[in-house]
Amino acid sequence: MEFLNPYILWGSLAISIPIVIHFWHQKKGKVITWAATQWLSEKNLQQSRGIRLDNILLLIIRCLLLLLLSFILSKPLIKWTKASKEKAKLHLIQPNKLIIENYKFEIEEALKKGEKCYWMTSKTQAFQGLNQLPKQEKIDANLLQNSINNISKNIDNEIIELYFINSQKLTHFPHIFVPKAFHTHTITDSTSTQNQGFIAFLGNKNLFVNKKNELVNQIIANKNYKANHEGAIKVLIQNNDANETQSIKAALKALNEIYQFEFQIDEKMVANKMYDVVFDNKYIYRNKNTNTLYIFSNTAQSKNQDLDEANVIFLPSQLKPQASELVFNGNLPEFLGEQLIKHFGLQNFNQPLSKKQIDALFKVHEYPKQAANAWFSKTLLLLFIVLLGIERWLAIHKNA
Repeated sequence: MEFLNPYILWGSLAISIPIVIHFWHQKKGKVITWAATQWLSEKNLQQSRGIRLDNILLLIIRCLLLLLLSFILSKPLIKWTKASKEKAKLHLIQPNKLIIENYKFEIEEALKKGEKCYWMTSKTQAFQGLNQLPKQEKIDANLLQNSINNISKNIDNEIIELYFINSQKLTHFPHIFVPKAFHTHTITDSTSTQNQGFIAFLGNKNLFVNKKNELVNQIIANKNYKANHEGAIKVLIQNNDANETQSIKAALKALNEIYQFEFQIDEKMVANKMYDVVFDNKYIYRNKNTNTLYIFSNTAQSKNQDLDEANVIFLPSQLKPQASELVFNGNLPEFLGEQLIKHFGLQNFNQPLSKKQIDALFKVHEYPKQAANAWFSKTLLLLFIVLLGIERWLAIHKNA
């Protein structure tokens, strides 16, 4: 058994409170004048010694209530241990013919052993055979993380086996979290190549991500590249704070000097001009262009930062050293460069991830299995209510 809030168990020391109150209540006496006292014969009274316990059942119930309350608030979790030393496995498989052909033996052996097998799809379907594959969905970080989250409800103590196509699209998230120990089984699909995107600047300068996953600016001779943007990147800075504007300009200047980005910067909107990037510290609700990247700062108090728009980025603080860690630590140019690479589609999706990159991408993040412990929490709560009812009944009837 484990506890989510183990420090709350110190609250069980509160059982001393009803005990102290119980004995203190016994010490208190009240003198009652009675007229017939004079007719009683006077006898030598012997003082009683020791501790006298009255209403012992009521005292025990009150102590149990405090112990049970601290136990419930500490959120206990039950982990069932299995007798077998060999841990079972749970398999999450991308429904791809290439994956099935390369790992057919492993998957069929898992099915023979009766191990849980699921397709890596938006619905995360369980399957018992390889006769029919579900509809193929494009593998990316979002699909993989959602599939892992879905199967987490059915995980007991199994090791998770992940089978998927090695792709740069998995790096859209900083990390992909897995609730238990896992193994990855990947393969590179050399047939599914796509044209590499680049930005064509003036003077035959082309900005793109090369095979080494480096952002370079040079001439392209390969026909498998396509221009996602031509000419300088048109930038509009509408932030009405001079320090913010200065920080943004400095970051864009750094991108120009290091990676040869070319920018046309305006601080006031020019009529009928289409901008590629817009900076503003006030959210624009209407008339947003889907081809424009919008970066809004100072949105910590804004209710609109929960909106899911691919071309909109919300930054909680103002872009100045005293307010933003990105600016204070000098990471704003790197951050803006990453956003521009994603917006203009410069990622090299044809380059597979290395084993080191895959190992760094996946992280084990254990969390409780709520379904398995729900009955236990409800039972404890019901027991607490029953004991509380008994305590109140005894206290009223015994006037204690």
